[in-house]
Amino acid sequence: MRRRLLLILAILGSCAVASFAIPLAIATADSRTQEFTLGREGDIQRFAVLAEEYVRTGDPARIAGEVEAYDDVYGEGVLVVSTRGVPTLGVGLDSNDPGIEAAIRSGLRNERVSTVERLFPWSDDEALFVKPVGSGAQVNGTIVLRASTAEARSDILRQWAVIAAGALVALVAFGALAIALSRWVLGPLANLSKGIVQLIRRMPDAKVPPASGPPQSVLPATAAGGPPEVRRLAHSFDVMSSAVLRAADVQQRLIADTAHQLRNPLAALQFRLDLLDDGIPDSAREDYHSVTEEARRLQSILDSLLSLASAETPRFGGGRSDAVCDALSVIADRVDFWSVTAGERGAHLETVVPAGIDHLQVGMGENDLSQVLDVLIDNASRYAGPHPRIEIGVAIEPAAERPEICVWVADDGPGVPEDVRGRLTERFFRASDQTGTGLGLSIVEVVAAAYGGRLALDEAPGGGLRVRLWLEHHRENVDDD
Repeated sequence: MRRRLLLILAILGSCAVASFAIPLAIATADSRTQEFTLGREGDIQRFAVLAEEYVRTGDPARIAGEVEAYDDVYGEGVLVVSTRGVPTLGVGLDSNDPGIEAAIRSGLRNERVSTVERLFPWSDDEALFVKPVGSGAQVNGTIVLRASTAEARSDILRQWAVIAAGALVALVAFGALAIALSRWVLGPLANLSKGIVQLIRRMPDAKVPPASGPPQSVLPATAAGGPPEVRRLAHSFDVMSSAVLRAADVQQRLIADTAHQLRNPLAALQFRLDLLDDGIPDSAREDYHSVTEEARRLQSILDSLLSLASAETPRFGGGRSDAVCDALSVIADRVDFWSVTAGERGAHLETVVPAGIDHLQVGMGENDLSQVLDVLIDNASRYAGPHPRIEIGVAIEPAAERPEICVWVADDGPGVPEDVRGRLTERFFRASDQTGTGLGLSIVEVVAAAYGGRLALDEAPGGGLRVRLWLEHHRENVDDD
């Protein structure tokens, strides 16, 4: 994959450099060609003025000296041909040469000719410039100048060398950047693949891809394409996910087996303790009650641990992410369930729901939301004082992306100090004056996190403790018909 990526980046870089270097090279050639052409056009224009005097008067004194001096300095020949009977005058050019002869005919037809279009380092060594001698349509002769292009082509070649050197430097820099970019992009991918392989090796009964060559893919045929590194990573991830699924299944079976193996002996122990109630002497009655209370507490801790382990067990394939329930109906059900127990404890339950709304879908399973409310209502009715007022409410709160549903349970009891409030979700943490397992709010926090919810504990408006849970709002799809 790295070679392919570098090849693609090299092609892109070469195209980018070429798109800049080639137009620049052509522009420099055009500029030097224009400079060369304008210089020779100026020279032949000056010779044309002198040639006009020569063909009219027949006196070669002025033009002959200029032509000879020009040839001595530049080594470029000049030829003057007249139609008025004066002899042909020239230095360095032969009028019988086919190319010169064709240029003379063009000039006598009143055509101004230049054989230079655009100079390149490989262009011809010489270029011809032709200008008619006369005024208007009257042609009295023509003048031919053969100029050397060596100096202009040499200048163009030097400029092109500079451009090529700059393009080469740009390509080298782009290549270094491409190598660094490929390492930056593919490095984490390779590290991730190695990390997955090492993780798989630590898992029991996991098929590890061989160290050399891509493993045989177990993914569907539609996912078998792509670079070798991606195929290797996809297969490693597939093996890892299978191992994780097996581990989750083992954990769920362990929870079920633990519940079965421990609950039955505890139930039998409590049953035998109840049978002994009538035969316990008064002297051992206090110890007997202590044993029964410890047995009940052990049963409560076991139930809480199993609930916590079940909440922490990952679920795959249509699990928590797809769960939706009606918060209003769940709240009404749990308030009705706890009304008798809370009343016996001296607590009064109240509900606060939005007016005019019959259903409020939230992103949490019905059983899990019921479990959360059971923990919160149970805690409030136990620890909020002798006659607390417990408020169970739900509201729609606006958010940046989509509205959220806030479910809360608040009481007007003595509350919890702020320094202790932050530790209430710690496992087995209990305030000094409270009984219980210390796992209730830990379970609530784990369940909320499993659904992507947020949990907050603060002081209630009535002075007690308020526990708020924010969940995703799922709108119902209503059929217009």
